[in-house]
Order: sequence, then structure tokens, then C-alpha cells
Amino acid sequence: MPKNHSESTDASAHIHGRVTAQFGAAAGAYSTSLTHSDPAALGRVVELAGPKPTDIVLDIATGAGHTALALAPHVAKVIAYDLTEPMLVETARNAAARGLSNVATRQGPAESLPFPNARFDIVTVRQAPHHFADVRTAVREMARVAGPGARAVIVDSTAPEDDSLDHHWNHIEKLRDPSHVRNYRPSEWRAFVAEAGLKPFFEEVGAASEKGGAMDFGAWIRRINTPPDAAAEVERLFRTASPGLAHALHIEIIGGALYFRVPQFTIACVKP
Repeated sequence: MPKNHSESTDASAHIHGRVTAQFGAAAGAYSTSLTHSDPAALGRVVELAGPKPTDIVLDIATGAGHTALALAPHVAKVIAYDLTEPMLVETARNAAARGLSNVATRQGPAESLPFPNARFDIVTVRQAPHHFADVRTAVREMARVAGPGARAVIVDSTAPEDDSLDHHWNHIEKLRDPSHVRNYRPSEWRAFVAEAGLKPFFEEVGAASEKGGAMDFGAWIRRINTPPDAAAEVERLFRTASPGLAHALHIEIIGGALYFRVPQFTIACVKP
């Protein structure tokens, strides 16, 4: 039976509360995260966004501001938007450290953007939609605030199209981080942007990396402060992963240490 409005609102508030609690405590770690600050990955977002000096940018779920700060030197203004106030403090601190005066911060959820229609020339979101309470509404909001001809760039962890691999990967993610909602499949992302009226011009199924290489399992666990029992279970699931899951996550054991890559989907669109 479909949820009524009150149930849906309550569920969203619950998810937003989990995200705020989880990421408020971890904000500082995201400034130094090798995955989130990867120069090549950020450069790719900038390339797909095609920034111009007169552009106004909205970076949704900005985290520590890596994407917003990568775009800022190329545009007139960037609004770094996030649900979690400590993340916005990190963004402002990082912008000041780089001498970037055209970055403003604004707090709020992705599902209800406090901006007028057609306000932005570029709208981005990176490594965050798997935490959204209602990803369909969030993508529609991205499309609403994008002006005619605006570019929208979405990058996020993804799930394999295979049902079993999808289930096991999302189970692992939720064990590591209870604020995780879902890694969506590429086919689901294509449907989300189509429903929002955005026209894709680029897509890629790849993997997140750290300085172009594999991710350190230990750093991935520590960044989000996974409790010890849950961390031990996630490690067990990695070490006993099926061949299909090990392949999907590029799991390697080197000198007893675990390394892997998070499957990632990038889709860049134009607002007609």
C-alpha cells in the first residue's frame, strides 16, 4: 500500500536526522578524504559541467565543498548547499583557505531546494544521492532550478544491475553507514533523469578511486566512524565475498590489507 503524505514526511525526517547525525560528526574527515578530494575526479566534473565565467552554480549535498571549490575559479558564483551545518562550516573554511570569495553556503535538504525556478546555469551533486530520502524528488528539484540550457552533473556510487549483487552491496553499505539509503543502478538513474525532463549527453559506469588507485578499506571504515562490531562484519563480508561481488568491487587483499573500488555512475544532462 502506498505511503500517505504524513508517513512519507516522517520517513524523510527520520532519514534526514540520521544523515545530519552521521555527517555532522564526520565533517572534518571529508575535507581530507582522498576519494572526495581526488583531483582527476573533480576535474572530470568540471569538464562535464562546461563552466563559463558568467555562470551561477548550485552544488547540492556539497559535503566539505570539494566540487563547489573545484568549479568556483571558473564561474561567477557557487552556492554550496548541504543538509548538515558542520559540513557547510568545513566548506566555508576550505573556501577561505583557497582565497575563494565567490562561494556562499546554504543549508537544507535536496528534496526541497529554497531557490526559484531556472535560477542556475550548472547544478551538480557528487557522492551523495545514496543518502537522499527521496531521490526522485531531488532530481526533479535539480531540474526545476536549472535554467534552459543548464547542465546537470550527477556522480554517485551505484549498484550492479544483478539483483543479488545489488542486494549484497547495499547491505554492506548500510552496515558501514546507517544513514545510507540506496546505491541506485544505472538503469534507475536513467529513469530518474528522464522523469525529471533532463536530457543526458554523457554517461559512464566506472569506479571511485583514491589518487587514481584502489581505496583503502580501513580509511573507508574510519571516515564514517563505523562501530567496531559493524566494521568487523563488513570486513568479513569483504573477505568472503562471492566471485561476482569481488569482481564488482575490485576487491584485492595485499599484505593482508583490503583494497577495493566503489562502483560509480556518472550522468551529465542538459535542461531543454
